[in-house]
Amino acid sequence: MKKIFLLIILTVVFITSCDDKKPAEELKQTETKEDFHLSEMPFIISNPWMRAGAQNRNSAAFMKITNNTEVNDTLFSVQSDLAKATEIHETYEKENDMMGMRHLEYLVIPSKSVVELKPGSFHIMFIGLKKDFGIGDSGKLTLEFKNSGKVQLPVTVGTVTND
Repeated sequence: MKKIFLLIILTVVFITSCDDKKPAEELKQTETKEDFHLSEMPFIISNPWMRAGAQNRNSAAFMKITNNTEVNDTLFSVQSDLAKATEIHETYEKENDMMGMRHLEYLVIPSKSVVELKPGSFHIMFIGLKKDFGIGDSGKLTLEFKNSGKVQLPVTVGTVTND
């Protein structure tokens, strides 16, 4: 309940601070209280959350991105003041059944599809957290898409059961 209330407050603050002349940057919350979409566009970001983490350590954010448009879009930049650096990453299988992570310059969101950022797959990497983050803590994350522009959304610390 506390997370939902905090999410509603963050969303209301963000929506009231948006500039009406820039609809691609405006964030609106749907009835589920976990889905966000760009105004005047069928582009949905569902259940954004991040893992808990300690100061100067790394963490990651996860979500589902649904592109209901007729054209591909590309996530090419992520920013946050939660960490020293914020990057798009993917987990991949290395030799001998070992797993690794690598930075991606961009992530294509194909038309009429859903791309899920989840543990063990694509994710947003927070490198060098600026403070400790525990369950229920939150911050802002900005995603920048080639066609859809910038989207700023709240990201709340949750658990793996959120995905």
